[in-house]
Amino acid sequence: MSSARLPPESLDAIEAEAWALIEAGGRSFRAPFHAATLGTISEDGPNLRTVILRGADGPTRRIWCHTDIRSPKIAELRTDPRIGWTLYDEPSRLQFRAWGVAVIHHGDEVAQQRWQATVLNSRRIYHAVAAPSSISAVATGGLPPELDDARWTQEFSERGAANFVALETVITRLEALYLHHAGHRRASFRYDANGTRTAADWLIP
Repeated sequence: MSSARLPPESLDAIEAEAWALIEAGGRSFRAPFHAATLGTISEDGPNLRTVILRGADGPTRRIWCHTDIRSPKIAELRTDPRIGWTLYDEPSRLQFRAWGVAVIHHGDEVAQQRWQATVLNSRRIYHAVAAPSSISAVATGGLPPELDDARWTQEFSERGAANFVALETVITRLEALYLHHAGHRRASFRYDANGTRTAADWLIP
């Protein structure tokens, strides 16, 4: 059932609501915007996939997800660090799009802190026997057999830390789109590298 609503009246209020909702999506799997579409630039053109939002910080204009160092997206971002996000909530008919520059944290203090905060079950994917997107002769989850037995413990899970990446996006542009039968509303915000807002505009939806 739709719970679409008209947006706040001011650009400041829309921006504040947008970041509050994105931050909430990074904190809880029950919140809207917990799953998002992440876009990178590959040799074949735009490359889109769904990721889990693992954190966001409105004051510094940062959005986070986690990935595997062997993932094709890492090679793509090392070639071209530009990155895009789309977050959409069907019940509220509210969409956020964000653009920015990726920062790859692998083996550094930031990655270590986020790895330690990652729950045991979420660590499994970093034990895949081959890189994500590798071709396989059979249908498989890619995990070694030992992850299905009693050896899967917190201590054993530490082996996956070598493949873990905390992927940070420094947001330089954010758009909010409110879909409503009484009239859509769309707003755009731009930021410098320090997270300071440099522009705020209404856009034609």
